[in-house]
Amino acid sequence: MHRDNVLNVLQQSDEKRARFLEAWKHGVDYLGAHLFGPGSPETARNKDELRPLSAAVDAVFEQESEGEEQFLAAMVSFYDPAWGEELAGRIECHKSLSGLTFDLDHECTEIVCKLLINCEGWWETNSGKPSPSCY
Repeated sequence: MHRDNVLNVLQQSDEKRARFLEAWKHGVDYLGAHLFGPGSPETARNKDELRPLSAAVDAVFEQESEGEEQFLAAMVSFYDPAWGEELAGRIECHKSLSGLTFDLDHECTEIVCKLLINCEGWWETNSGKPSPSCY
């Protein structure tokens, strides 16, 4: 690969990460920062500072509206596809991308679209390897 192409790919990756983080923060603000951590949308410099918090998500999941349940399951699936699938299994909807997003309002649909376009995977902190999400 030509040197300029490599630099272009690296620049695009940086831009994609920034756009993903911006969309992720928007989703976190929409759902509630108390469901993510250890950081906050105001202080987070990367997505690892805003991981979904299992106990908090499980505590509120079935109290959310149907659309919020669907959006939360979709958000969680970017972090951990198996957990997102488990949450989707608890919702009365088709278990597909379309099913999870059909009842979302425009704002949430836009957030999911931005996340999909810019997702490069969620890297496992300990192993340095990509998680199975976004592949």
